[in-house]
Amino acid sequence: MVDYFLQSDVAFLRGMGVDPARLPAREAWLGRLLPDLDRDDREKQAYFLGWFYDETPVGHCNVNQIRYEDAAYLHLHSWHAPLRRSGLGTEFCRRAAQAFMQKFSLQRLYCEPYALNPAPNRVLSKLGFRLVKRYRTIPGLINFEQDVNQYVFERAISS
Repeated sequence: MVDYFLQSDVAFLRGMGVDPARLPAREAWLGRLLPDLDRDDREKQAYFLGWFYDETPVGHCNVNQIRYEDAAYLHLHSWHAPLRRSGLGTEFCRRAAQAFMQKFSLQRLYCEPYALNPAPNRVLSKLGFRLVKRYRTIPGLINFEQDVNQYVFERAISS
């Protein structure tokens, strides 16, 4: 996941709302992420699921800002350009979202993609995420100020 960002070209990064100048060094990034491997699920800050196609890593979904039994923020990234627009990303994201909801007993899953990046906005709509609002923010440590679309997926309430 870290290499996906660090090895992507500037235009691609900007197209998904990332400021290349804000990317941390590999070691610093891993230093922030690796401690979560040993944390209890109730204490995790982030959690990643890799996507594999024919035994090759082709993308990932992750959640952060995890509030166990409440909500988390979803991120989705397709690494392998030839598989983009094939429908696989939508299916991988569907499965990852279900896994995150179950693993962390979430009631809501949010996602805030760059408003000018059509791919994740399409995927979220297809998966039944509801558009809540568009607003301007700096959504994360590696992002520039931008308009984002906030989506939410809420667990169905069973009677």
